[in-house]
Amino acid sequence: MHFCRWFLLSLLMAFACLGFWACQPDQGSKDGAKNSGKPAITPGSSGVMPVTYFPTQLAKIGPGACRSCHPDTVHDWTDTHHALANRPVSPRLDDSAFVPTRSFVDAGITTKLSKQAGEFMIEVDELDGSRSSHELTGVLAYDPLRQYLAPIDNGSWQVTSAAYDPAKHEWFDVYGGQGRLPGEWGHWMGRGMNWNANCAACHMTDFQKNYDWQTDQYQSTWLQQGIACAQCHDGLEAHVIEAKVPGYVAPPSLKMNPQQVMENCASCHSRRGQLTADRFTAGDHYHDHYELSLPDQPGLYYADGQILDEDFVYGSFMMSRMGHAGLTCMDCHDPHTLKTIMPVNNNMLCMRCHESGLDNAPIIQPEAHSHHPAGSTGNRCVECHMPQTTYMMRDPRRDHGFLSPDPLLTKELGIPNACNTCHEDQSTDWAIEWSEKWYGGKLAVLPQRARARALAAAYAGEPDAYRAVLQLAAQEDIPAWQATYAGILGGWTHEPDVVNYLRSLMDSDSALVRSRVARSLGNSPQDMILMRGDDARTVRLAVAHSLVGRMPMEHDEIAEWLEFQQYNSDRPQNAFILADRLSALGGSPEEVRLLVDRAVSLDRQSAEVHLQAAVFYSRLGDTKLAEGSLLECLKLEPNYGQALYYLALLRAEEQDFAEAISLLKDVVAQDPGFERAWFNLALAYTKVGQWSEAKHALEQAPGLQNSPQWRQTMAVVLRALNQ
Repeated sequence: MHFCRWFLLSLLMAFACLGFWACQPDQGSKDGAKNSGKPAITPGSSGVMPVTYFPTQLAKIGPGACRSCHPDTVHDWTDTHHALANRPVSPRLDDSAFVPTRSFVDAGITTKLSKQAGEFMIEVDELDGSRSSHELTGVLAYDPLRQYLAPIDNGSWQVTSAAYDPAKHEWFDVYGGQGRLPGEWGHWMGRGMNWNANCAACHMTDFQKNYDWQTDQYQSTWLQQGIACAQCHDGLEAHVIEAKVPGYVAPPSLKMNPQQVMENCASCHSRRGQLTADRFTAGDHYHDHYELSLPDQPGLYYADGQILDEDFVYGSFMMSRMGHAGLTCMDCHDPHTLKTIMPVNNNMLCMRCHESGLDNAPIIQPEAHSHHPAGSTGNRCVECHMPQTTYMMRDPRRDHGFLSPDPLLTKELGIPNACNTCHEDQSTDWAIEWSEKWYGGKLAVLPQRARARALAAAYAGEPDAYRAVLQLAAQEDIPAWQATYAGILGGWTHEPDVVNYLRSLMDSDSALVRSRVARSLGNSPQDMILMRGDDARTVRLAVAHSLVGRMPMEHDEIAEWLEFQQYNSDRPQNAFILADRLSALGGSPEEVRLLVDRAVSLDRQSAEVHLQAAVFYSRLGDTKLAEGSLLECLKLEPNYGQALYYLALLRAEEQDFAEAISLLKDVVAQDPGFERAWFNLALAYTKVGQWSEAKHALEQAPGLQNSPQWRQTMAVVLRALNQ
């Protein structure tokens, strides 16, 4: 038996587990403002953070063109977070942050901020002992914190992890004591903090990333810094011209229905993967541009659906009963001032519906419901049903899932509850006692408790967790939760009941549900064939991901999938996925290696990235590079079982059976159920004549007994032992 054959097979099986979608939200662009020709400023010019690349077009459809007819609206917008979402540095606005020179230390990293010869500068003494200095040319966000932007050589800007708090007039680090090493994805000079890929589209108007996947260069452009009229309203150029004609009446096409308005907001206020280089334009369908992140991906939400990571509102709202009932952003928020349409501190906003039963909202008397006196914090609806989570050390954001506090889930699963968040001096058991006394019967029948327990079991990989998920799914009417369950159940498609349930959703009215079904049934070509040609791009891409390079496909299907992967190949996982499919589609080894090398360069501090690189270098026939990647992986995580296993197979190929045996013994000691490792250990023992040890190792892999390789090896061993 050849070890090399087993090494390649193991690596290919490992690669099949690569994730489809990127974890972090990413944004793209469409020429929504109908820009044409060359931009007025060369993209990526060092030291330049222009207000616009298209001044002529901005004059036609920018806020200045709208002000003559809509002065109040433009006035309301001018000082909002949208208007100030991004801007060039300004002596008037930024001198106070840099003059005099400031410095601070966080997690062993020293950061100095200063103004030198009229330029705003940052100097960082890194954890690895290196020092870097960069000019800062732009500002991201306004309040409660501001981060600054440093231009770098490939036409992009990097976002500082050093942030300025204008209210407290102090600098701090958004990672708060969690220092990042140079070369790490999340380091401020790493691609995880790249403005072009991660921030710009939701802080700029008509942003176009313009990423060249072959050269790893950005030539990004935008109509205007900040979020202005053209980002949320389409057809402005014709509207501005026609509005000057006497008797003009705005056409219905300029008005969006509530669903379109909601999806327009969601294009930025959601955690999602970007599907296309085309920018979302007002009136577009959300699922033609984005894949919404949901709790089927562990680590983003708590198991009950509360926000955990930065989830940006829309996913939570779509999972809520209010979102399902048809409420939209505009029912609570003014789109131009960004304020709520009524106050929340006195519950007026919530009671607008819950006092009269408007649109079938349950009628609530606040004091009787909250068991707290009028005017108290505990009597505010938002404090219990929209608790705040602080991100980036200074930025509190409210959950839009409208869940009920359940201290019992805190005790069982560590999920936070609003009672103890407010009553920090009281125990969880105290909160359970009062919540049971006041709401025990209601909490017991709410779906969130059953959801939390089922999803927590699924996250933990409990073998029978799918049963509880199926029970919940059978009663679920909210599409976002149906999609969550469909995504979770992808880990149990060996169960017939799961497959039948997923197939029952293939014709769902919800593109969100269909996309999760396609992802979960991705290993079933016959099901994917039935789902081809879907109206929603998110579904088509999920189908294409399963089929491309594996069976004949239409040119348009392959082109759409390649555009998605190329656009996102400034992320390690997408670079790996693109490399894999380019191989299957006849791409050159040079293209594949370029993408693998890039993936490694984007996150040199990730053991997983080095492990996946070893997969590719082995497939390219470069055993030396594969070995180097495995050694880098083990340098970062010395006990990484999979890396030890692959390295053992390489050592066996080199005829170093003693080292292979030592490594494989470490692997099975970590994971006694790793039957393939036991089998390879048996093979290694046969090479050095340790037949009894080989027999024992084979006996630890009962699941392989029906394979010809196992039977053949056992026969050889038994003959050697005269058995």
